[in-house]
Amino acid sequence: MEKEYSIMNSTVADPTDSSQSLYSYEARFGLAFVWSAAAVLGLVGNSLVIWSVVLSKKLRTVTNAFVVNLSVADFWTSLSYPWEVVAMLQDDSWPMASEVPCVIAAIQVYTGLGASLLSLAVIAFNRFMLVTQTTATYRHWYSPGKVSVMIATTWICPFFVFLLPPVIGIGEIGYDPQDHTCSDKDGHPRGTEYNLAQSLGLFPVPMVIIVSSYLALYIHLKRHFRKQKKRRTQYANPAQDDTSAVSHSTVSFSVANECPATQQNQTTRNQRRAISRQQLAITKNLFMVFCIFISLMAPYFVSLAVPSGRRFALYGLTISIVNSCVNPILYTVNHPHFKGVLRSILRCRYSQIPEPSDWLKSVLSRHQ
Repeated sequence: MEKEYSIMNSTVADPTDSSQSLYSYEARFGLAFVWSAAAVLGLVGNSLVIWSVVLSKKLRTVTNAFVVNLSVADFWTSLSYPWEVVAMLQDDSWPMASEVPCVIAAIQVYTGLGASLLSLAVIAFNRFMLVTQTTATYRHWYSPGKVSVMIATTWICPFFVFLLPPVIGIGEIGYDPQDHTCSDKDGHPRGTEYNLAQSLGLFPVPMVIIVSSYLALYIHLKRHFRKQKKRRTQYANPAQDDTSAVSHSTVSFSVANECPATQQNQTTRNQRRAISRQQLAITKNLFMVFCIFISLMAPYFVSLAVPSGRRFALYGLTISIVNSCVNPILYTVNHPHFKGVLRSILRCRYSQIPEPSDWLKSVLSRHQ
């Protein structure tokens, strides 16, 4: 009986023995430094994005509603990083009498990462609909009520995926002595199943939506610009009618009469081109956000799905949390709408914010 028990123990201990640390203290100390820096940058950067929308009506569009939701998710995730640092610097157990702060931090990390990924999915689909569909169709899909449901879904799904398995006995949340993190406990008998559930529940579906939306958008834009190029070629080389013979005076008279209409049409075309360039710039920026997010997130979710990748999990998670402080930088540098507002905020020139909100107007009027 004792022999049988020892065999069972050795089976469980590999690789889920809760007393076996996978990372040295030196490695954890270095990772804790990265998490500390990410906490500061993530909290400050995402606060600026949220604050920008509060101060400027110009940013209150449907797409930016999802962008703000992404920043809220990143801010929510960043709040857990200080507790994760505390966990990483411990040797074998959680230092406090209660493990509740560690459990809350674990919930914040996983639900925040899941909400970020789903937010990028709805942003990608939104850009596809905005560029490829008519105004009526777009407004039908993105009424205020439907937008609220979409945003709520980006939060409900991660909470469901992360919290349901422990409720039914698959996995456990708290301090994990293997990874020295506030996360799911790998020492649980069904910890491997829980990791797989997280990986499959949070990653594949948003990935399919994102890849499909941007691929379809790329094909649409390619066809659109090809048609524009063809029209410009036809306009520059109009067909000549060999049977027509008009005098120089008649041609001059016709050109003089048609000049105002031609100028008006040219102005309209220039306006359309400017709008197209703006939409293309926004789409490129959001696509860049997607590419960076996937490069940061994929390693961790792959390590969850592959049992042999557990020794890489903490490094993968550290790579993924950098995403929380990357998105605000991308908005500041590339996004044509956020750029001006963020610059005004950083320079404390609130009076220069375009289309200030009613609240900002009232604040500025009091200080005049």
